Amino acid sequence: MPVPYGVQSIVPASGVGVPSRADAPDLRVRPATVADAEWLAEVSRSSFARHLHDYLTSAQPGVGRFWEVVLAHPESFPGRCFLVAEDQDGRRLGFADLTRVEPGLAHLSYICVVEAARGRGVARELLRAYARAHPDLPSMRLDVFADNAPARALYDRLGFAGDSTTTWWVADLALGGVAPAADVRFDGLHAARAWLDTYGFGELTVVAGDATHVLGRPSPRVLRCFDPATLRRPAVVAAVVRAFPGIDRVLVMTPGEDAPPSAVGPLRAVNRSLRMSTSEIRARLELP
Repeated sequence: MPVPYGVQSIVPASGVGVPSRADAPDLRVRPATVADAEWLAEVSRSSFARHLHDYLTSAQPGVGRFWEVVLAHPESFPGRCFLVAEDQDGRRLGFADLTRVEPGLAHLSYICVVEAARGRGVARELLRAYARAHPDLPSMRLDVFADNAPARALYDRLGFAGDSTTTWWVADLALGGVAPAADVRFDGLHAARAWLDTYGFGELTVVAGDATHVLGRPSPRVLRCFDPATLRRPAVVAAVVRAFPGIDRVLVMTPGEDAPPSAVGPLRAVNRSLRMSTSEIRARLELP
């Protein structure tokens, strides 16, 4: 089954074992190991507002087990790098999760710093260590919540500029007397249930007539529609809910700020994210 939500892979970065700046002498950056997986998960969950947890795979109780697999088998997931920043006593202060998505471009998925270490340049050191280990990489992109002022201030200083806005729309399912579509089948249903039971998230492939819908499960209660057109197929959604009765909400992410048409319930905006990028990350991090 596909790895959900763009999660790609991990490879240890080389040359990231010593402090990289004279103004951060108490920090060192190293590749993450399997032993870090549950800590990564804990820091990630605590970094997000509680009302968003149901919509984030990285906030689910099983994400640590998922990251254990990724960290243990880097050869199966080429292109991704988790880095951990520590102080001189070995206390973990923060981590970054980056993936090379094409030659010369990396995507920053997460950068999280524990509350007690904020303001010490930890995030910058993580990015600098990654960029130093990848001298052929001039560009970086990321997605950041629009209301995350501290993160946006950092990215502004590093030369990131906004490319687009995505709105997260949620509907409490109001299917009423909608009859589930009779021609629905689930491809790989056993694997989808196993993913959900093990990690708390996963994907579904739903075939309805001659149409195939790939749907996400960022948490047991939420169904994510990758294609907004699925919101206009209430009978298909009703068939999914019949198979997975714990679902009570649907999520769709669309460009801009206009809600798509919905026949499954009124949509409300719960979040907005910005896609940002820079082609000057090395200069801003004072690297050649």
